[in-house]
Amino acid sequence: MAPEEPPPEIAIDPFLGDPDARRLSMHLGNRDWPAARSIIMNPDPVLRGYYVGIASSKSGLMEWIDDAVRTDPDPTLPLLLKGLAAINWAWDARGSGTASTVTEEGWKLFRQRLVVSENCLDDVLDRDPHNVRALAGLITLAKARSKGLPEIQRHFDAVIAVDPADERAHGRMLQAVCGKWYGSSELMFRFARERAAAHPATNLGGLIAEAHIEEWLSRKKEDEYLEQHEIRDELVAAAENSIWHPAHRRTPYTPHVWNAFAMAFALGDHFAEAERCFALIGDDLVTRDPWYYHGKAERSFLKLRDYTRYHLAKA
Repeated sequence: MAPEEPPPEIAIDPFLGDPDARRLSMHLGNRDWPAARSIIMNPDPVLRGYYVGIASSKSGLMEWIDDAVRTDPDPTLPLLLKGLAAINWAWDARGSGTASTVTEEGWKLFRQRLVVSENCLDDVLDRDPHNVRALAGLITLAKARSKGLPEIQRHFDAVIAVDPADERAHGRMLQAVCGKWYGSSELMFRFARERAAAHPATNLGGLIAEAHIEEWLSRKKEDEYLEQHEIRDELVAAAENSIWHPAHRRTPYTPHVWNAFAMAFALGDHFAEAERCFALIGDDLVTRDPWYYHGKAERSFLKLRDYTRYHLAKA
């Protein structure tokens, strides 16, 4: 392994170089709803969904989004943002600790705010029954309420009936079927493999990389698991069916997939394949996930990239 040296700092850009995403965050911070709305309502549904995600996670949104609901001639969009943001708002009240650490008041606010979310998302779906982001929000809401796998599956099925390859819904469903939530390794891999195979040339091949990282975590981060030749072969096949496929179309979520494959390959000492992903990522398209599983995200990324390139240089 390369000598231990403090890696240089690298900044993770939450907007992944998208100037419209950065402007959207600025407009929301200024509470300029008309300007924010004009960016969110992109004619490309994938970009529109991406901007909905950025807007609904904006800190402080719940302090003023009701004004947009009241003044917008069509309040569907601000209701959607409020419904999605209210789930994070609920977790703010509960806290991230175990159930035993939550106060009675914290539980009360948590439940009340989830009702706010449910009411808003239901209102959106009354107005727009095929709103994918609202349908996907119900997956997150069901997980927050510990409703169990059958209800989560029902909401996921509603999403893919509208958009069979929706990336964010698939990511949430993968988490639901992994062992640390409601499923098992068997369910997780079956889901990842079936959905990736059903949608070649999309980002859904990344579910395979994410599943192997989840399995690595469940095995107490044993790198030997990812070093197995059969794991390497499956990861390569998944990448060739998705991010390396000649017909693959990049979306705003693609850098997350590059980063997942890069980490899985690097931890498994599959250096040539890891470098192929690191070259796509560069310095500007680093995501927090999944690197934070290996320590501080920025440092973990740089350490594993340096490790990969050190061994390639020696070869």
